[in-house]
Amino acid sequence: MQRIPDRVSRMAKLDECLKDFTIRFLHMDPPLQITNGTRCERRSNGRGFRYALTCWKKFMKAARIKVRDQVHYSFDENEQVLSVERVVPYVRRSN
Repeated sequence: MQRIPDRVSRMAKLDECLKDFTIRFLHMDPPLQITNGTRCERRSNGRGFRYALTCWKKFMKAARIKVRDQVHYSFDENEQVLSVERVVPYVRRSN
């Protein structure tokens, strides 16, 4: 399960109530949109919570994102929509 960036969690007010997220994949042609649930988990230091998407595999597969790819997000507070704007594929460095 992947955690939602803290900045996005605050803007989405997930600390007030968990809700489904609309996620737009703007990096795809045509753009795709899915809905994904959220859940909370206690931080390892015991101080507060972190928030995550419930179906991370669904998110990764729909967005065609691979592990280690760099993902550029934005969040629209008015529409409460998380957008994936750009995905930069991971390139393994050769020695």
